Parts: sequence; structure tokens; C-alpha cells
Amino acid sequence: MFCLPHAGAFSLLGPVANGPDVWQVTLIGYNPLPVSGAPPYFIDPLLTGPKNLGEEYRRNTPIMYYAANANFLDYFGSNGMVAVDGAFAMLNSVLTNGVDNYSAGLTEFPLNSKSVNYSAQQFLLLDLKSEILADMMEQLGLADAVRYTWCLHNRYLPPGASCVAPGPGFGVQYQVVQRNFDITASPLTNIQYSAYVNGELYTYQIFENCGAPAPFSPPDADALEIPTDTLFRNGPVAGGIGEEGLGEGQFYTGLTRDDVAGLRYLLSTNNINREDTALGSLLISSTSGGTNLGAPFVLYTSDYTALVLSSQTNNPATLMTLFPGLVVSSSVTNFTGVLVPNLVFVTNPVIGAPAGTMQLGIATNGFTPMVVTNYTDTFANVIFVSTNNVRSYTSARIMTVTTGPLAGAPFGKLYTNTTFTTITLTNVPSGDYYILTNPCGPHVILKTLLTNVVATTNLLIAATNLQGFSISESLVTYATNHVYVAEPLVCASGGTVGQANITGLYRGIGRMQFVRANFDSLLGQFFQPIASTYSMVFITNSQSINETFSRVVTTPDFLFSAADMVSGPAVFPVVVSYARNVTFDQTTIYPGLAGPGIINPPSTLTYEKAGPVYENTSPDLLIGPFLYVLIPGRSVIREFDFIWGSFDGTTNLPIVYPNGTSIQNLAAEVLIHIFPASLPSGANGVSYTVTLSATGGQTPYTWAWASGSSPVPGLSLSSGGVISGVPTQSGSYVVTIQMTDAANRTVAMNYLITIN
Repeated sequence: MFCLPHAGAFSLLGPVANGPDVWQVTLIGYNPLPVSGAPPYFIDPLLTGPKNLGEEYRRNTPIMYYAANANFLDYFGSNGMVAVDGAFAMLNSVLTNGVDNYSAGLTEFPLNSKSVNYSAQQFLLLDLKSEILADMMEQLGLADAVRYTWCLHNRYLPPGASCVAPGPGFGVQYQVVQRNFDITASPLTNIQYSAYVNGELYTYQIFENCGAPAPFSPPDADALEIPTDTLFRNGPVAGGIGEEGLGEGQFYTGLTRDDVAGLRYLLSTNNINREDTALGSLLISSTSGGTNLGAPFVLYTSDYTALVLSSQTNNPATLMTLFPGLVVSSSVTNFTGVLVPNLVFVTNPVIGAPAGTMQLGIATNGFTPMVVTNYTDTFANVIFVSTNNVRSYTSARIMTVTTGPLAGAPFGKLYTNTTFTTITLTNVPSGDYYILTNPCGPHVILKTLLTNVVATTNLLIAATNLQGFSISESLVTYATNHVYVAEPLVCASGGTVGQANITGLYRGIGRMQFVRANFDSLLGQFFQPIASTYSMVFITNSQSINETFSRVVTTPDFLFSAADMVSGPAVFPVVVSYARNVTFDQTTIYPGLAGPGIINPPSTLTYEKAGPVYENTSPDLLIGPFLYVLIPGRSVIREFDFIWGSFDGTTNLPIVYPNGTSIQNLAAEVLIHIFPASLPSGANGVSYTVTLSATGGQTPYTWAWASGSSPVPGLSLSSGGVISGVPTQSGSYVVTIQMTDAANRTVAMNYLITIN
């Protein structure tokens, strides 16, 4: 006799209808769903479906990086980045501890993490942080556990049977399976499949559409999950847009028990799969083969500003000639119209000097319109030894040199005067880099030999008249370059060290961490490549071998963007909240199975930025938001789609996007920079002190926790920028620190503080 589990379960995500899963077709409720007439009632063109145990797809890179591009920042602003950081902080708080360290029943986690902000609900706001958190569960390999608790495997209309809409008529036959799995391993007398999600029991009812015409079909049929207790609704975060996903005004406070159960199954070190290493990973050492390093050599870095400025005005072919060895992986050509000032020289009398004494000056005499060709490039082999050496701006000085008379001096006596004006080139990054030519990955830096500061003077304009008076203006920039002693990684011919795209039997990585890695300007033009090193455990002949890999991240693993995705023109009116991609590696699946495999980076998650959308239908529903017309005998309803917002369970007013203050703060971040970039970890019960600083803006600076930010228990922040105290609780905390300068410009900085 079989016993049903009582706690909950998770569903696994993979490519739809691959291998033996060819039965996963749109007609019985599987993606893609161009327009869904059956549950889950949402458009989803992504080609994904549920997978069986042992056929899962997972991430196998323990450190992954996320960023937002200009499209996202322009619409959501700095508050949008706070929402992104908050979602990843929730993931980090669970995954950095190691999924194997939790209890068997995962009682540390709640069955329900969904709450309601009634003010946000009134204004039909969708919480951006919660949506991102749900979307990331899919990116990690989990499907909607409710949607796939019961699945149609087959729909058959035998000869003589009938199906009349809304169906099912007489004689239509269905096969129903489960793709939801118990959170713990089951005894031999139990069924591993589960009808529970976070303690909520589901049965099903088959929905039949009988081949109704578009836009209401496909699908023709689906197994609709029905909770046995309608008052007990504990939907998981995974599948946040599914049958029991987020509604307006709702938000997640963290991951639920079944969410963590799914992540534990995927990432557990006890889950051993035959899989590839992640794209871009190179094996650099192994306990079976040692490291493979070449002879030490001297490594020189170059001025990053020069590379950036050259890349903006030169096509890739010319750029690679100017910088030998450079690899441009992608390039976009942009044409912009600019107004170039017409600079002229004028002579002005010198007050207090003899009559006829004139001084040269510079003035603007109108503007000349011009079309400028610019390029936005992505570099595949530009390496920064340390991100601390790179800035998103360049500090420079304008040097003005004049030669002329001095007031009160004898006639004909000339004097030279030099003045400097400090400026900030906000969209010109600075730092130093080197071009990687080693096919095995970045070099191992042994030590720093020299640090050189080089000043470069570029003459902007100059003139001299017949009296010997002159004026010139020059731009003086400064570059800090380094000289290192390094060792190269040597690719072993035909061996393992230096090999890429390795296939083997690997344990799950056990833990993951997500790190924010910004573009070097708010324009999102340049992403600083990151060299990441991590380890995996390879199984061969029943023995465990530790292997170390190097991965050069040339684009964010998870890139957040925004776009207008409202359908049209002349198509079925649909508003979607977001779009995304998931890249499945299917090269290692076992014969006759649909998996296992890995999910490879990068992924782009794009969020709707059309703003409020008002739905109208003729002939009656043609009123606008500020007009009410009562038609006798008819109901007149104006439907209103969602708006993005950020809110929580506090009494703070919700933030609505786009938010002008947030965008102003984002602009201020170009000029004002807060240090350090990250905060060190602390320990529960141990004194903790960190001093914050800033450059740019006008002093004095005033520091405070941002409104709604939850400080670490036991820590305080002084107005002078000192975080201090004794932490009283372990955990991972995301805090938002707000700095206001004397000009009342505000910059918000998001930090992750881990208290062990």
C-alpha cells in the first residue's frame, strides 16, 4: 500500500518536448503558449517544460554576476537597483550557507512567504523585487510546482467520440501524470511524486476547449490544479507568474520551504550528474594533475581611458590595428547629431594698462550641426587585475596659459599666467588593463613591481596675435599604470589542465553566491571583464578529484533590461510583465532520457516599461480614466493593467516606477562615488567597524540608513559615515545607505553584509 507525502514538493525545469518528452505539446498545455485559453492564463513563448527526476538542468558555477543596463536604469532608476539587490540578497541568504547544511525537513523555512500591502494593491502595483526573485528561481532550474503537480500526458479522441465546446462531450480520453517531487527522499513504500505544495493538497479537473478557434486555443486541454482547501493557499516563489503567483499588492518576504527543497535537490553535493562545465571555464589545476604554470614574466598594463575613447570613434577593424591582440566580440554602430561650438578669438582691453593694450580671449560664435559616428563595443580579452583600479569617471584638469600685459605693468612688458580648473569627465572610465593573449585564461599575479602615474596633455586650442599675445587651453588627464610579476597558465597538449568545455561526472556545487558587477558608466556601454576562480568535484573510478577552474566573465551572467513589450499593432491585446531566455546545454543527456544538463550563462531578463496601459473595447468600453459614462442596461468597465512598484510590509508609501527622485539620484551617482565598493563580513557578538567615504560632490557629506532599509541588528550608522556596533544576529542583510552632499544631491549605495 502506498502512502502520499504530506509536506510539499518542487518541479524541475528543462527544454520542452526534448528526448522522450515529445508528448509535451502546446495542445495539452505546454509551452509555447501563444495565447492561452486554458490555465495558467498567461502568454509564455519560452520553450520550457517539466522534467522527471534525474533529468534536471542546473547551474554549476558557484559565483555568478548580475548587472543592469541603461534601458533598465533609465526607467527604474536607483530604486530599481535596490529591488534587484534585494532579490539577490534573499537568494544569497539561502545559498551561500550551503544547501546541504539545512535540516532534512527544511523546517527553517516557512510554508508561505507571500504577504499583502493594501495600499499597493489599491493602485494595482506589482512588486519588482518579488518578480525578480520568482524569475531567478526559473533561471536556477525550477518550474512552477503548482502548474505541474498534475500534467496531461495524452489527449485522445477515439473514433465515434465527440467533443463539444466547452467540452468535454462524450468519450474523450486523457492520461494524467505528476511532475512534482517530494522534498525528501521517500522510503521504498512511498511514492516520490507528490500532490502537495508547501503543505497544500491539490487534485485536478481537466479543462477542455474542444479546439476552439484562436485566440482562445491552443491549448485544447489541460489538467487544472484545484486546492482541496480553498482557504489554504501557499504558492511557492518558483512559478511566480503561474497559477498561484503574485497579484497586485502582493510581495514575497523570502523563499518558501519547497523553493529551498528544489534548490537543495539541484545543487546538493550528493546529486552527481554527467554534465559539461560552464561556458568560458578553463581547468587550471587538479588534484590528479597539479597546476600548470609557465615561467614568471613582467606584465605591463595600459591606460583604459585611451582604449575607451578610441573605441567610441573607430570601427572594430581600425581599433584592433591600434591595439594589437584586442578581440572585439560585438560592436554596434550609432549615428548621433551634435552641435559643435564655433570657437573664435577676441581681443579685449586690459583694465589699468596703457591705451591700446589688448588681451586675447576665447569666445563661442554659434554652433555647427554635425553627424557623428560612434561605436559601442564589447571586448572579449580586456582584463583588469583589480576592479579597485577602475573608475566609471575620469578626473582631469583644464590648463589655460595666457601671455599678455599685466595691469599696471610698463607698456610692452608681457607676462605668462597658467591656471588650472579641475573637471570630471563623467562618461569616460579610467583605470588600467592588459590584453589577454593566453588561451588558458588570466595570468597569476605574483607581486606588483611599479606603480606609475602618467600625465597626458592634449592641446585643445591655441592662438597668437602680432603683438605677441597668446592663449591656449589643454586637457590634462592622469593615468595610473602598473608593472606586475606574473605567471602564465600553460595549456597542456591533449591533457586536462587548460582544457575547456569538459564533460564529466560532477557533484553539485553545494552553494552559490550572486555578486553585483556594474557597467562602468550609467550608459551601460562597457562591462569590465571579471576573472573568477572556483572548484568542482569530479568523480572517476569512485574517487573524488578536486578541480579548479578559471572563468572570464565578459558579459553579466544575468543582465536586467527594460523594453516596451505591449503587443501591437493589430494583434490580440496582451500586456506581459517580462521576457527572458534560458539556455539549456543538452549535449550530455543520457540515452533515452530528456536530461540531465546544465543551464549556461548569459541570461537577459527584460521588464515591461510601457507604463500604465488602459484596455478599451468597442462599442461600450471606450471611456478614459477620468470619464464615467452610464449606459442604461449595460456595465461600463475600464480595465487597467499593472504598474511596477516597490513596497513591503512597513507603513512606508510604495514607490511607483518610473520615479523622478530615483532617476535624479542615479544621475548624481555619476559625479559622486561611495567607497568601499563592498563591506566585509562580520561575526555575531564581535565588534564591527567600517568607515565610509566619498569623492565628488560638495562636502560636508551626511550619511544615514535609507528609508525602509533594515539595518543589521546591533549596528548603527553615524552621520559621519561610521558603521559600528556589535552584531546580535547571524544572517545576510541588504542595507541601503544614503549619502547627501552639501548641494542636497543624494546617492544611495546598496550593500550586502554577512554576519557569520
